[in-house]
Amino acid sequence: MFKIFKMKPKTTADVKIEQVIKLLFPPLELHVDKEGNKFHIDHSVDSNLEAALMDLEEGHNDIASQKTIRSVSDQLIKVRKLLEAYQEIDAEAKYFIAEDPEDKMNVEKIQASDSFN
Repeated sequence: MFKIFKMKPKTTADVKIEQVIKLLFPPLELHVDKEGNKFHIDHSVDSNLEAALMDLEEGHNDIASQKTIRSVSDQLIKVRKLLEAYQEIDAEAKYFIAEDPEDKMNVEKIQASDSFN
């Protein structure tokens, strides 16, 4: 005999995770070219960021690369808003530094300079 299971209602977290997945990793689009060859278009942030980085590394700082990076940034901002992942900023802080976590600066050597004013 078969047991009938009731579906567990989705929690707010489940809904947000689904929304994040849709924003960052939307489904591939399948297309067919004029010769009948099938191909996919990937709108995911990681693939688009990687493609833009490859263009920049090859010396192609064109409008398309810049637009791709802006689009990825916009998608990440939407995810931050959705998750309410805001950082608290000290009101007395004089400046803000964005840094690659893999390339941590020596914070003791950071000093305000004319470039921060």
